[in-house]
Amino acid sequence: MVRTLDARTSLGSNGVTPLNVPLTANTPTLVGILGLNIASPGPLIRTQFNGTYRLSVGNLSSQPSSIRIEIFRTSTNTGTPIYVVSVPIFPSEGSILASFEGSDYNVPSPPSGQLIYSCYITFVPASPTEQATRIGPECFNAVAYSDD
Repeated sequence: MVRTLDARTSLGSNGVTPLNVPLTANTPTLVGILGLNIASPGPLIRTQFNGTYRLSVGNLSSQPSSIRIEIFRTSTNTGTPIYVVSVPIFPSEGSILASFEGSDYNVPSPPSGQLIYSCYITFVPASPTEQATRIGPECFNAVAYSDD
């Protein structure tokens, strides 16, 4: 039988009021972090996560740029990400809604009882004059399960 251990949301913006936070090119930016309480898990822990981030883009060149989303099983972006997705930004776009969903399987039980996930976004421009700005909505969600 499957048991839900915890579910959390990291909400950066509901999208009603624009954030207007510029992204530095080629620099990972922390946009979501959450801690799942893992108490007395069963033998197999797995996590499902998803998120949505809206960005405005400007001064795009004729080549596509991209947004890279990386999920880490820690509070920092050190080490190897457990999930990576790249979303293209085409020259005709003025904004992009980058959404993703993924999972982390056979997760080791954390000694502290808290399983931390962080979400980083990197704007990868095709030209140095390109710009990206976080405008929202922004959310990062995760649910941890285990077998009894």
